[in-house]
Formats: sequence, C-alpha cells, structure tokens
Amino acid sequence: MTTDWYTADKAYQAHHSQCNTCRAAGARPGQLQRCPTGQALWDTYNQAGIPPHLMTQAARKGPTT
Repeated sequence: MTTDWYTADKAYQAHHSQCNTCRAAGARPGQLQRCPTGQALWDTYNQAGIPPHLMTQAARKGPTT
C-alpha cells in the first residue's frame, strides 16, 4: 500500500513537533535516533515518494541519463 506524501508528511510533522527525541534526531541526522513511533512515521514518510513540489521541478529538468 502506498501512502500519500501529504498524509505521511502531516503525520510525521505532527509527531515531530511534540517529540523531543525526534526533534533532536532531526537536528543531528545520522548521530541520534528517533523514538520508535517517530521512526515508523519517518520510514512511512520516506517510502511515500518524492514530494509533489519536487516532482514538478524534476519534470522541468527532464529525464536524467
């Protein structure tokens, strides 16, 4: 099942804004870990694909080879 990017983004941002552990991990990527709930939301967010606003930019640039 593919998650809509907007849904995944909204869910992660809502959690992130309330979780000190996830905020710290976001500020120091690769150095600190998210909480279990935050990590699950972050994984879903990353699996949701390219954000729609970036897809528009990529379409303007054309395919890469």
